[in-house]
Order: sequence, then structure tokens, then C-alpha cells
Amino acid sequence: MRRRPLLLAGAAAWAVTPAGLRAQTQPAGPQAPALDDRPGPGFSRLVIARWGDMLQPDAPPFQPNALTIDQANTQFAYDMSIAALITPPPAQDGIARLVMVLANPTAPARMLFPDGADNPAVAGREQGVTIADLEYLSGRWVTAVGGYQTRRLADDAFCQFSGPAAGPLGGTALGLVAVQGGGVAPWGNILLAEGDATPWLSRLAGLGLGYEDPTHAARYGWVVELDALNPLFIPIKRTGLGRLARAGLLATAARDGRPVVFFTQDDPAGLLFRFVAAANTGDGTALDTGTLAVATLNTDGIDWVDLPNDLASLVGLAGAAANAGGERFDAPGGLALSQDGMTLYLACGGNPARGVADALNPRAGNDDGHIVQFTLPGGDASARHFPASLALVAGDPASAPGTRYGPGSQAWLRKPRSLAVDPAGNLWIGTDQRGQTTRTADGYFIMQAAGPARGAVACAYLAPVGAAAGGAAFDANTKTAFGSIRHPGATPEASFVQPATRWPTLDPAMPPQSTIIGLVIQ
Repeated sequence: MRRRPLLLAGAAAWAVTPAGLRAQTQPAGPQAPALDDRPGPGFSRLVIARWGDMLQPDAPPFQPNALTIDQANTQFAYDMSIAALITPPPAQDGIARLVMVLANPTAPARMLFPDGADNPAVAGREQGVTIADLEYLSGRWVTAVGGYQTRRLADDAFCQFSGPAAGPLGGTALGLVAVQGGGVAPWGNILLAEGDATPWLSRLAGLGLGYEDPTHAARYGWVVELDALNPLFIPIKRTGLGRLARAGLLATAARDGRPVVFFTQDDPAGLLFRFVAAANTGDGTALDTGTLAVATLNTDGIDWVDLPNDLASLVGLAGAAANAGGERFDAPGGLALSQDGMTLYLACGGNPARGVADALNPRAGNDDGHIVQFTLPGGDASARHFPASLALVAGDPASAPGTRYGPGSQAWLRKPRSLAVDPAGNLWIGTDQRGQTTRTADGYFIMQAAGPARGAVACAYLAPVGAAAGGAAFDANTKTAFGSIRHPGATPEASFVQPATRWPTLDPAMPPQSTIIGLVIQ
């Protein structure tokens, strides 16, 4: 059976505007980082899953002071960001179920191990991908321990290659490494974005998995296809989309049905890319043949410039795009598409090293960030030219020049990183200030996408100190927004024994735990 991203069903329930989005006067800044989290007006918060919680019924007790490979293989991982949420076929018992796909990007030794000494064998299993089953029981979403789809894929996961570079790369590879996020493809499978594998190659060398091989680097940095509903599916690294350290990814379709994939380069001065498939095959083989392009700056937006499709350009995608004059964005990250398919949003986290501003990167020497909105002419994701403008320019409007928020905003933010569109069409913005305690708290912010309050920003949730807000996803029927609260307590100076908070338990005997939360509209 086909499945689809959970965006539209029951959308009418989200037409009720949360209290945090009611028009106010002057925007108020987010509060300072605190030991505990704080839901915004109109929301209640539930804990869905934490680092160390059971995934499989044979999982050992969580023992954070003595992590083992067995724990990492059978428990929720240290760092979690929502990559996708899909609906499985209905079961005969009538219980509502979801399948959540989580990217596990990092596993820092200083926060994982009591003495700070690295244990690469455990760390390699703490990163990768987690697939978790959720059930709606007694009026709330809970994890289904040992669910049919539940599993972890890490540095030892067997993968296959497909596309133009499959032959030279040997056809198969071991490991999913530094996965940053992902999205749902038009045919229902998940596309995962591998990030920068370089630190992991040296970290995992010597474990007997082949990471010390000098040729191993070329096997990472790809878009990986995964059927989350089939536990026997072997992940496929689709080389037609090129090799790059990615930050964000979004899949959609052109007006003629051909799959289109947008993705960003994980770099302070990163590029924006697009892949348009040559044909609509109805499955992932469409990604093996098509055209890669990079966004270049035009007078009123961007033009897409096609890139060479030879093997050298695919493996060295960043260099080929730079040679084509690709526009450098300030730390480009997450992407989101409006419900009508007419607007593509891009989160930019800011780049203090930028020397010269331009129309789509409006400030030099600034790391507060901004959000760009691109218009897809006629809703066609394959169009050659996208008009563009700034949807939001982040920072404190009382002190940072050039900030831009819609009328009626009651909150402002810094460093947008992840984006998602809820069933009512509003844009959810997750921020990531890299745990800086001297700034404001990170969290989820909502920007109204339509109506008289269009562009107005409100705060839905503030994360505890040291935490970032990862990806978000939505269940319209239960009016639940799922969020991923990443690495709480991990300020730059923090460690396992001295974290900045011990959220969510606030128990002196427990470390801080990344947590999947549910924000329920009241």
C-alpha cells in the first residue's frame, strides 16, 4: 500500500490558532536558557521517547555510566532529529499507528562517556538512523517497543549503491554515517541525507569495519533511500544525486510527475542544489537518471544552472557547483514546501565570515540567520527560474539592524536550522545556536503563512539549556506536533559529568537525554 507524509489528513483540526499566534504588539525575545523546557501558550508537552529508552524488548537497562554496543543497538540513540513521519497500513485492531524515522547525527565523546575518553565502537552505533513505531493509546502517543518496523541502522549497516557511480564504488558499502535529516519521497520511501563523514572515518578506523581504507571516504555523503515499513529493505545509496556533506533535504514532484529533490550543503557558505529525474518510474530508480543543478543568484531570485553528469562531478559535487557560480548561502539548512506547492522555504543559520551582503543574504558579519522563500512558478519544482524574497530576518529587533518579522509578531529568534509546514500551512522553525548559554534559548517558533497575520511569529516551545530543536512532524487527527530536542545540556564547556542541565529527568543521577516530545494544541 502507498503511504504519504502526514500533512493533510484532518487538517481542519489545525485551523484553531494556538494562543501563541494571536496578534500581539512588540515582539518579545525568547527567554534566557534554563534548566527546564517551557511550552508556549496554547500547548502542553508530552515526553514520547528519550535517549536510552527501549526500542527492542531484549534491550538491557539503560546504564549511561557504562554504555555498551548492546545498549546502542537496542535503545534510542544519544542525538535525535526527526527526518520523517509516515502512516503504516491500518491494522485489524483499530489502533492508530505511526512510523517515525530519526536521524542520529552526532555522538560526542565528552557527553557520552564519564571520563570523556572515546569509545568508537559504541559511538559508531549511537549515530546513524532509528526507525520507531508509535501507537496512540489512552489518549496519547507512545512508543511500541519491538514494533514490526523498529530497528537501528548505524556504522555496520549493509548498504547497496545504485546509479552512475555504483560500479566504480564497488556496488556495496558498510554503514550509514553522519545522517543529518531526510524527507518522504513521492513514492513513499524515505530519503536520508548523509553529512560530513570525515570525522567518523578516522574515529572508526581500527574497528575492523574497513573505515581505515583510504578509498572508504567516497562511500559516504550520499542520499540514501530507505523503505521504513520494510525491515528487510537494504538501504540504497543513490549516486545520481551526487556526493556532498548535506544539511537538509526535501523531495517533491514536478508538474509532469517527475521526482524532484532539493538539498543543501552543510557549510557556513553552502550551496543549494536540485535534482530533477529524467522520468517518473514510480519508485527510487527515478533517482538514478536525471539532472543536477545549483542555484545561482539572479536579479529577482535564483536561476538553476545544470551541472555536468560525469563521474568526477558527481563525486566532487561541491567543486563542480562552485565552478558553475553557485550562490553561497549563510549556513543553509532545512527546507520546507508550502501546502499548495507554490513556495519553497530555506533556513539559513547565519555566517559571521560573510564580507559582502546580497539580496538573499542580507547582512555581512552576522550569525543570527534568516529564511528565504522561493516562488515556484505555477507550482512547478522543475522551473528554471525561482523568484525569491526574505520571509524573515532573524535577531533581536531592539539591537540587531535589518531584522524582519511580520506585523503582530510576539517573538523573535536566532539561527533557524530546521523547517516544517503544519497541517494548517504554518511554518515551524527549529533553531540551533550550538548550545551557546550567553544567548537566548533555542526552540520551535511558528510563522503564520496566510491570513491577516501572515508573517507573524510566535513561540511554540523553548528547549532547555544546551539543547537545539531538530526536525518536526505533525499528526493532524490528534492535534500533535512532534519535536526532537537534541543534546540538552551540551554547552561548549559541558561534559558527561558536568552537563549544563540534566533534562528531562532533572535527576542528579541521570545524564541529560535527547528527547522526542509531543506538543498538543490545547
